[in-house]
Amino acid sequence: MEEEKKIKWGTFALVVAVLVLAAGVFFAGFKISTTVNAGIEDLKRELKEELRKDLRKEAISLLYTYRSSALENRQITAEDLEKGYRFADKFISR
Repeated sequence: MEEEKKIKWGTFALVVAVLVLAAGVFFAGFKISTTVNAGIEDLKRELKEELRKDLRKEAISLLYTYRSSALENRQITAEDLEKGYRFADKFISR
């Protein structure tokens, strides 16, 4: 006599549900990590651009300050620095 193999549909449905849930969690984690990486890259790009602008402004203002004090053969003063920052702002805003 041959026995019929019965399929346990409840167990099969649970296995399929667990596999679907695991796939959903995996792809959600993948999507979150991709989104976080994209956000980090945007922040790095913005920070790099901001630093570039700040360093350019500082360099221009310090060069102006040094040059103006050197022409008059005197030490750099706070007023020279203020004039240098104003000049750098005007120069960069063009």
